[in-house]
Order: sequence, then C-alpha cells, then structure tokens
Amino acid sequence: MLATVNLFAGLAWDPGIRGILIVVVGVGVLCGSVYLLLGTNVGARLGLLLSLAGLAGWMVILTFIWWLMPPAIGPRGENPSWQAVEIYVDGPETPRTDAAEQLPQPEDLPQADRILAENPELSEEYPNGFLISELTTSHPELLEQYLDEEALNGWRIISPSAAGEAQAAAEVALVDAGYFGGPTEFERLDTFSFGGKQTRAEACPDDGALCRAWYRVRKSFQFTHPTHYAIVQVQAVIEQTPVEGEAPPLPEVDPDAPVVSVVMVRDLGSVRLLPFLYFVISTSLFVLFAWVLHSRDKTLMKNKAAAEAASKDA
Repeated sequence: MLATVNLFAGLAWDPGIRGILIVVVGVGVLCGSVYLLLGTNVGARLGLLLSLAGLAGWMVILTFIWWLMPPAIGPRGENPSWQAVEIYVDGPETPRTDAAEQLPQPEDLPQADRILAENPELSEEYPNGFLISELTTSHPELLEQYLDEEALNGWRIISPSAAGEAQAAAEVALVDAGYFGGPTEFERLDTFSFGGKQTRAEACPDDGALCRAWYRVRKSFQFTHPTHYAIVQVQAVIEQTPVEGEAPPLPEVDPDAPVVSVVMVRDLGSVRLLPFLYFVISTSLFVLFAWVLHSRDKTLMKNKAAAEAASKDA
C-alpha cells in the first residue's frame, strides 16, 4: 500500500496547455466582460461590433509600440547578424571581395613584438603579449604613433570587446568550412571593419554637444544602409600537451602558419518586419469595424428619417 502511495506521488499531470488555458481565460475575462457590458446596454450585435472595434484600436496602439521598440519576448523578426561570405588564406590566395582587397597584408601592419620592444613598460600590463587591436582602447595615442589610418584604406581596427559577435560567427564558419577541427586549433588575431553607418565617435571625435546633436538628427533621417564588412583574422596554434596536475598551457600562435581571414557582411535582419505586419493587420481591422459602424449609423439615420416622414404624411 505504501509503495502504491509513493508511485502516485511521483506522477505529475502536466498536459502542457497551461499557457493556452491562461490565454483563453484572459481573453474570455477581459474581452468577454467588455462585450457583456456593451451587449446588455446596446444590444448583442452592436455590442459585438463596438467590442471588436475597441479591441482592434487597442491592438493598433500596442503593435505600433512593438513596431517602434520590438519586444524581447514576443513578435519580432530576425536579429542582425554577421554572415560569412568568403574565407581566404593570406599569401597563396587573394580575396574575391573588392573591399577585402584594400585591407593591408598582416605583415604590412605594425607588429606587436616591435611595439612591445620599444615600449617595455607594456609588459607589466600584458605579460602574455597583446594584439594591436587591444591598444585601441587601452593606449590609443600609442597606437596612433605606429598605425597610419590612411594606410588601412578605409578599414578600421576594432577592439576585442566590440568584435566578439563577428569573431564568434567567424569561428563557426571556419569550423563548418573545414579549415579547423575546432576553436582550440587557432587563435584570434585582429578584426577589421569597413563601411556601414558612421558611428558617433567617428562623426564627433571631439565629442562636442552640437556635433552629437547634429549626428543624432542626421542618423534619424539616414534611410540607407551602406554595406558593412568585417574581416576576422585567425592563425593556427602550436599543439601542446597538457601536463597532468598543472593548468592547461596558454595557446601559442604558430608563427609559420598562414593567417586565415574570414570576410563577413552585416545582415541587418528583420526585427521590425513582424511587428509592422501586425500593425497593418490591426489597422485594417480597426478601419473595417469603424466603417461597418459608420454604415450602420447612416442606415439607422436614413430609416429614422423615412419613418418620421411617413408619420407626418399619415
């Protein structure tokens, strides 16, 4: 008997329709109560039309807010993402993308070893070495001494903190394309950006208030989206055998391995498309119900006028 009680205690009845039931009850209580109130005062059919028109009008306001600010949980389209369009190995291969051809070769860029040798104080901050992209945020004035922006031909070097999304997408593309067996077989190098909308830092290097205000105005009325490219560079690492009982060794880039570059294009997604479609549908329904109510009022007024004329003639 006790075993049977334990068996029933372990059973849980959860048909998985709680969400549906909650929605049904919510619609029934909220919409049904309004319809019940209107129907008992103006009649069943007119009350139904008024309820549907009010619901459609409320949906117009709600979907318009969704259109302006797509909800995190709810109807929204695809988020913007980076799409790999080309992978090439520097040296034996040349990029097919026109914009990628303008990016200098890795050996033509300032080398981190040279910067570290001429600025030994950086070894305290970067005991394991650094990438030149890391200096964009920590030592931008030092990077300017070594890196000429005009030599980048329109490309911009991105800090590692801002390149995380592009690097993650590039890692997936590299493994899927078979260049590497996994993300532990290569090390991320620098990431570069080209095109796209001008950022506030680029438009207002002095960060002036008037410049920032004008930048916001111009950005609000800029309806075109220039193609935004990104190149993520990686290099194979030297295979190391971890020692039992010790921490895993830090990945070490193989200096003889070629640099592999992933050319990516920013897909702007369709975040506002679905809310916009809901807004159009809600607006159409609201106009339809309002037109039906207007036609009903006109017919009622016409019939009343005809009845009054007939009573006067009689």
